[in-house]
Order: sequence, then C-alpha cells, then structure tokens
Amino acid sequence: MNVPAILFILVLFAILMAFFSQDKFDYFPIALIIGAIAVVAMLTLTDVKEQEVLGFINFNTLIFIFAMQIVIYFAINDRVLEFIAIKLIHVTKGNNRIFFYVICIFTGIIVAFIEDLTLSLILAPLIYRTCRVLDIPAGTYMMGMTITINIGAILTPVSSLKNLIIGKEFGWGFGEYFANMGLLFLIALISTIFLIDRFILKKEKKPTERSKNILFSMLDPKILIQNKKYFYTTVVVLLATFAFMFLGFEPALVAVISAAILLIFHYKETIFSDLKGEIEWKIIIAFAILFILSNSLSRFGFSELISSSLESVINNNIYLAVLITLGVSSLLSAFLAGTPVTIILLPIFSAIIGQGFFPNPIIIAFISGVNMAGNFLPQGSACDLLTLSIARKYKVENLDYNRLLKNGAIFATLHFLIILGYTMIYTLIFS
Repeated sequence: MNVPAILFILVLFAILMAFFSQDKFDYFPIALIIGAIAVVAMLTLTDVKEQEVLGFINFNTLIFIFAMQIVIYFAINDRVLEFIAIKLIHVTKGNNRIFFYVICIFTGIIVAFIEDLTLSLILAPLIYRTCRVLDIPAGTYMMGMTITINIGAILTPVSSLKNLIIGKEFGWGFGEYFANMGLLFLIALISTIFLIDRFILKKEKKPTERSKNILFSMLDPKILIQNKKYFYTTVVVLLATFAFMFLGFEPALVAVISAAILLIFHYKETIFSDLKGEIEWKIIIAFAILFILSNSLSRFGFSELISSSLESVINNNIYLAVLITLGVSSLLSAFLAGTPVTIILLPIFSAIIGQGFFPNPIIIAFISGVNMAGNFLPQGSACDLLTLSIARKYKVENLDYNRLLKNGAIFATLHFLIILGYTMIYTLIFS
C-alpha cells in the first residue's frame, strides 16, 4: 500500500468532484490539469507503467457514451420522442390527473433507456406548453417528472453511466437489472405518483373544457413527422438497439453499430462533421480522467484499506453491509454528482463483496443509492438543476428551488426507507 500516493490522488479527486458537482465554473479545464498532474506524477514518482495507466480507463464505457450520443441525436432530430410524448397527451383527453400519471409513468420508463438530461430537455418545455394551454400551473407536473426520472434510472444498465459502470463490474445485464430492480422500481414509482397526486395535485387548479379543446386543436403529433422515411427508420433502429442490449449483446458494440447505421441512412441530410458539435467530448475525456484517478486508488491499495476497515465494522453481518452500502452511496450522491461517486466507491464495494457476501442486495443498495439519492438536494442531480433552470426560464410560478428541495427531500427519505426495507427483505429471503 502506497499511502502518500493514495493521499495525493484523493486530494486530486476531491478537487475534481468539487468542480464536477457545480455549474458556475466549467469543470473541464480543471479536469485536464488534474488528469495531467496525476498521470505525470504516477509515471515519475511511482512504479506504475504507461500501459497500466491506459488500462485504468474503461474504454467500453467511453465508446458507449460516444455512440449513444449519436443515436439520441437522431432520435431528437427526427422528433421520435416528441411524437410519443404528444401521443400520450392525447390519451389523457385533457384530464390533468391522468396527464400527471401518464407523464410520470412515461418518464419513469423511458429514462431507463434515454439519458435523463436529454429527456428533461424534451419533456419540460412540452409539459409547460401543455399546462399553459390548459391554464393550469406547470410546477407540480415538472416536479413529478424530475422526481420520477431518478426512480426510473435504476431499471436498466443503460439508463445512466452509473448503472453501466456497475453493470460491467458485476456482470449485470438487462435480465439481472429487471429481475432485481423491477419490483423496487414499481413500488417506488407507484407510491410516489400516488402521494404527489393525493397530497399536492388534488388541491390544484383543474382545466376547463374549453382549454382542453384548445389543447387538442394545437397539438397534432403528425405535424412532427417531417420525413417519414427517416422517422420510421430511426424508430426501428432505436427499438433494435435496446432489444439487442436486452438480449445480452455488448452495449458499446450495439451502440456503435446503431450509430453507424443512422449515419449511413441519413447521409444525404447529415454527415458526422455536422453533428460532432452535438457530442459532449469533454464529458468523455472527463470520465477517462475519473477512471484513471479511481483505478489508481485501487492500484495503490485504497480499496483494500477501506474494505478491510469496514470488514471489522460489518463483522460478517450482511444486513449491516447492505445498510452501510446504501447509507454511504446515498449520502455522497445527495451532495455530489452520482457518476464520480460511483467510480470512487465501486472498488470498495467490490472488495466487500469479494469477502464472501451474497452480492445481490449490496449491488441493489449501491445502484439505488447513487441514483435515487439525487432527490435529496437539487444540486445532487443535474436533471433537477436543469428542470429548475427551465422553470425559471418560463417563469413557472409554483416551482422554485425551495419547493423542489422540500418535496424532493421528503420523497428521497421515503425512497431511502423503501430501498432499505426492500434490500433487507431481499436479503432475508435469498441470502
């Protein structure tokens, strides 16, 4: 164990996470500086070799991020997601409570396959416009959307980078996620929607028949389809992408092939140079740096140090191991961005599982903690901050930081108790 190297990397990691978890200053130049310092220091001051540093990077995850951004670009550009959302609005027939239920259920399910920020960018303005036509305040509907986004994120390995990284580490694909997280997802989603409806939405203004008629005269999903050939091709490719991932094919490979097919099919209208500005290159590089820092900690013995310390506390008690996993992951994810928290905690919980514990309840607690704890504080979830930003832009009167903080914390506490009960019962039955 190299204590000086561990302390040095921890300081760099703390600086990077501090910048990564705020939105006032661009974290990217700081990430580049920290990455360069870490690599140079390891190569000159330790016995780490260049090939080993490259091995710290999870290239499959980075390839998946790159390719899926292209796939989602075409899904947005061809108006696939907007078409589905407006179709669902028509199903509600202007009933505001049904509209709320449909929005939350749709959000909770679709975010399991589509990145949360992308979904918020599409749905939040659509919710605002719909509520404006219905002459009802949009805040509760937007709040329900952002709370259920963090619930839906636990359902599949491709819903977030956190899940993808955890899935790769423990060999969990779609089948394992559905089997272990599906019931928890349903309990949390249904209870959340019901309670928001019962105690908040039920007391709010309802739309008139006149406003309902105006809504349907304005929202016609067919006008979104500008090119039927592109639209239906993108729908087929999207469905095939997630179907092949569900069947167990490597997500990075499936995403690359899907991106290539869409680029080839759209070649007359869009070439790669047209959309390369839409790709978040800096997030790919930043995650490469996070992988280097996290895996270097593991290489220098940090994971073994923490896991051995926890072993004496846990004392072969799997219930305590589950509680600590859920508590630590939830606490850190409430204040900091979930992905770097996942990367730094992954080797620690992997080492704990390696001590012979039944792995599933610990993995369930880990996945749930880093995803659903984002509701504790708005700054713990990029999606919450984006929703607040959109609400300020449109001057939504009943959604601000304080309201989202209050209600988000209440439901995050509820979710914590649901996860704790679920994992304890799961452990009792299956361990």
